[in-house]
Parts: sequence; C-alpha cells; structure tokens
Amino acid sequence: MGSSSSVNPTNYKYSLQKSENVQTLPDETHPAFKAAVLIQQWYRRYVARLEMRRRCTWRIFQSIEYACEQDQIKLHNFFSYLMDHFTPSSSKERDFISRMFLSGESFKEAELEKYCDYESMEVPDSYTGPRLSFPLLPDHATALLEAFKQKQ
Repeated sequence: MGSSSSVNPTNYKYSLQKSENVQTLPDETHPAFKAAVLIQQWYRRYVARLEMRRRCTWRIFQSIEYACEQDQIKLHNFFSYLMDHFTPSSSKERDFISRMFLSGESFKEAELEKYCDYESMEVPDSYTGPRLSFPLLPDHATALLEAFKQKQ
C-alpha cells in the first residue's frame, strides 16, 4: 500500500499520547484544583447569602407595607363608623359633643364669661390699683406689673 496518505503506526500512537496529555484534568490533590474548588464554594455561599438578604429585605418591606395599609383601613373604618353613628342631628346633640371635647376648665371659663359681663362691672372710686380696659395694651400690662411690684 505505499500511498502517502497511509498512517504510520508510530505517528498514530504519538498523536494519541499528545491528545491525552492535553485533555487530562489536574489531580484532585493539586493545589490549583483545591484553590479553584475553594473559590467556587466561597462564591456560591456569597451569592446564596446575597439572595437570602434580598428575600428577607423584601419580606420585611412587604410586611411593613401591609401593616401600613391595614392601619389606614382600620382608621378609615373607625372614622366612617363615627360619621355614621355620631353625627349630631339636633342642636342638643351638638352642644353635648362640644361640651365633651372642651376641657373642664375651659368649659367653666366659658360659663363664667356667659354669666359675668366684665365690661359692665363698676369699679369704686376708692380703688387705687391700675385701671384696665380691654383689649389690653402694652401700657396697661406695664401698669399692672408696676402695681404688683408695689403690692397694690
């Protein structure tokens, strides 16, 4: 057979050996292999931690958002209930509600002002203290302070 395309058995063996050397993986005990495995493990753990952090953050955000929505709904329902059931239908109810929200002191003051007309009060001539007129002016306030200092 003497054609030039025939394969020499020694050349064939050599080419197989050469290809085997290129395709073989390093031994598992080789330091570069161990380092690559270690880096892969570290990277996979790092990515897993990032994913868990992202998921936990998202869950916290959703729970806060849900809680805020629930608070708004409860507040809306509360005010709707108040508007439906406590809207005054008469003047007596309006007066009662206004008295409920006034503090005890301010209610007493309002009653006193209603029954006592301070503008119509007469001051006797024997009174030696400062004479005030309303609305108070800065001069009146100064006179009042001076009277207190002099124990009048």
